[in-house]
Amino acid sequence: MNGNLPTLLSLGGLLIGLVFGVVAQRSSFCTVAAVSNWVLMRDYRQVHAYLAALGVALIGTGLLEWGGWVAIADSSYRSARLDWINLSMGGLVFGFGSMLAGGCATRTLIRTAEGNLGALVILLVLALSATATLFGVLEPARGWIAEHSALYLSDGRSAFAGWLSVPPALAAVMGAALCAAVVLRVGDWRDHAGMATAGALVGLTIITGWWLTGYLAYDEFQSAPPLSVSVVGPVARGTTYVTLGRITGSLFGLFLIAGIFAGALLSALVSGSFRLVPPDGSRLGVYLLGGFLMGVGAVMASGCNVGQGLTGLATLSLQSVVATTAIVLGMRIGLWWLQRVTSR
Repeated sequence: MNGNLPTLLSLGGLLIGLVFGVVAQRSSFCTVAAVSNWVLMRDYRQVHAYLAALGVALIGTGLLEWGGWVAIADSSYRSARLDWINLSMGGLVFGFGSMLAGGCATRTLIRTAEGNLGALVILLVLALSATATLFGVLEPARGWIAEHSALYLSDGRSAFAGWLSVPPALAAVMGAALCAAVVLRVGDWRDHAGMATAGALVGLTIITGWWLTGYLAYDEFQSAPPLSVSVVGPVARGTTYVTLGRITGSLFGLFLIAGIFAGALLSALVSGSFRLVPPDGSRLGVYLLGGFLMGVGAVMASGCNVGQGLTGLATLSLQSVVATTAIVLGMRIGLWWLQRVTSR
């Protein structure tokens, strides 16, 4: 076993997180904003950023798999087990909660780094509820649902390439072409080219994560599935480390979260956007509920809008399609509910 692997994963995760944090802070990258701005104002900036990120991640992930550099098929997203109820229910719960909280898990982490104390409250509740769902009192219920509803897919059917009977690289190109077509036909991306550039950089961090964990840190004597950018799972594992002193999972995820926070904080300080903002007392209950639902939902869905919606979709995983569809639907339901409540 290579004794330098822990250092490589730690430093690599930290650096990738730093880049992600800076880009996300400067661009306000957020799927909740993409959904709400599109629906309410026909503002496509965040949609274009997300699609640019997904398109780049698809191409890079497909190339890594096609070249045999990273065993993408061994990642958790390509598991033959499809926990469809957890994925769909968890996605709906996460999406609804993120709309209540006013931002996804990633955006909540970024806003905390910017000095928003309301976001800090949401982040703490999210961390506790995610930990309880992954390791604690809610884990048996999650496991019971999976045990009694899981579907097992035949070889190759865990990815869309298998359903289309085409090579994974070709399916990735097709997916990226679809993303590009939407960007070019819906709205005018030239009015906010910087957002599309920011999205492309986010996509590059996902590719780099696969390359680091699946190629540079590959060890034939200690097999571990490749990983890339995700937020809620590492936050839960980080909470376990802080409270119990126990490391679970890869060091990559722990240092990735630290890097995202540090990158966002540095960016906010340099740009002058760091400000301590107290939480809105009238919305404290909504914050708590939103954070709780995000933590529970993301663990049930095996990822959030970044873990499933970008990293997972970049593998053309069927489970990621189910989870991401449910997340977006949950956000839309949450927006509808907020509109009804505020109109009374």
